[in-house]
Amino acid sequence: MRTIDFKLEDIDRDDAYDFIFPQDPQRYEDLEEKFPGLPLLVIDKAKRIVCGHDYFRWLLGRGQKSAVILESDLDPVAALFLNFNVLNRLFGLNLYEKLFFVKKISALCPLREIQRRAELDFNLNEELCHRLHELLSDPLREVLAAGQLGLKGALRLLDMAMPDRKEVLGLFRACKFSVSQQLLIINYLEETAFREKKPLAGILAELGIGVLLEEEMPQQKIMTALQHCRYPAYAQMENEWQQWRKNNTVPGRLALAHVPFFEKEEIHIFLTAKNKQEAEQLLRKLKLISPSD
Repeated sequence: MRTIDFKLEDIDRDDAYDFIFPQDPQRYEDLEEKFPGLPLLVIDKAKRIVCGHDYFRWLLGRGQKSAVILESDLDPVAALFLNFNVLNRLFGLNLYEKLFFVKKISALCPLREIQRRAELDFNLNEELCHRLHELLSDPLREVLAAGQLGLKGALRLLDMAMPDRKEVLGLFRACKFSVSQQLLIINYLEETAFREKKPLAGILAELGIGVLLEEEMPQQKIMTALQHCRYPAYAQMENEWQQWRKNNTVPGRLALAHVPFFEKEEIHIFLTAKNKQEAEQLLRKLKLISPSD
């Protein structure tokens, strides 16, 4: 391993170790200012870039002819791990980049070893590796790279017909949902479509998703609309409950709640006391109330 001043034109531009998407060369400007003289470009003995592909692009973009680089005798597995771990620590890799890394290294290294040596935030298995080609292709890669779709949601979308997949992806592009919300949305849409025998496009149009996206807190409004569409009877019961609670709640420290999903007719009444003394007073008053009252 050695540090040398190297001509950029002599570097092999092979992308064997490159899994960056989207490219963002400009982010290296701050690093060069923070760590002057530190070699941010690593090449192997074959003069291929191991780490710093975006840095190389940034150097070329500003017309630089040479740079201080680190040359190391690395095998392909070590080179891929080095690039992954350095970039993940420096900038944080998006889901698409992590999956692309797995695709490149899985042919060279056991899955258990990859899981141990790389911070992936998901579990590797043969089924996932089998579907990497689909996950990394359009139109999923843009959404994965932008953090608008989690891995579990992406795998669910792969099982959808392409027209339905595009509808859901359009929604996820337009509004950011959590991973758990994404899975719920997919469930609601699929179950509603099965019940009503309608395409997802028709369901989303009937819900007026375009209007909801223009409102404040669109995520919650969209989730509520989809839930009401999937469970219309429950939605009606919930609306009636909210009105009843509004009419009967006593101002102050008293709250009412129904049993989850209205499985029973029980109503829970909660009293909040400021301290033990007030709690004792409330309890004494409740004891004085006879059952007939």
